Amino acid sequence: MMVLRRKTVVLSFLVLLLAVVAVINHNITREVASEDSLTFVGEDGYDDMIIPEPDDELAMDSEDNGNIEIEEGVETSAANLATASFFIQSRLDREKNRSFYIETLNGIVTDQNTDVSIKEMAQTEMLSLITRSETESIIENLIKAKGFKDALVIMGEDSVNIIVNAHQLTQAQVAQIKDIVSREAKVDIENIKIMEKE
Repeated sequence: MMVLRRKTVVLSFLVLLLAVVAVINHNITREVASEDSLTFVGEDGYDDMIIPEPDDELAMDSEDNGNIEIEEGVETSAANLATASFFIQSRLDREKNRSFYIETLNGIVTDQNTDVSIKEMAQTEMLSLITRSETESIIENLIKAKGFKDALVIMGEDSVNIIVNAHQLTQAQVAQIKDIVSREAKVDIENIKIMEKE
């Protein structure tokens, strides 16, 4: 009985720790998203557009007739912003869903009327979710350490899906990513799916 109480205390502590990490992650992500914003509110309370430096984003038409055209850099930065938003929002959605699921499982564990075997299953599932979340973060960081802009990892029971911020992955890059995922997530190579998101 004492061992079960210790497990419950440890599990509750881990759930609390996961919730704190999720809140911190949410706040940091919100700060990053607000820094990437293209507009800011001026002193008069109206939105003012940030104007890029002429040398960076604007160029004169090749015929020098005074027409100004926007270079591809603006389109590229808008696409980069949209891609970054996709990865940020996907992580937030993943953490939100996990937090809800863990809260539900924690309710099962703490309910005095729940059968012991169901409580044990709920505890096992909670530990599995926490481990899965940590593994996803490790894999994402390792993929980014290999030079990719960003990566989103979604682990299932025996499969892993990865979305990489890349235009087109080479076979060597795919093999590199699969090696990282297989090693860290302990899944077979054939159960790893990689997608590109530009």
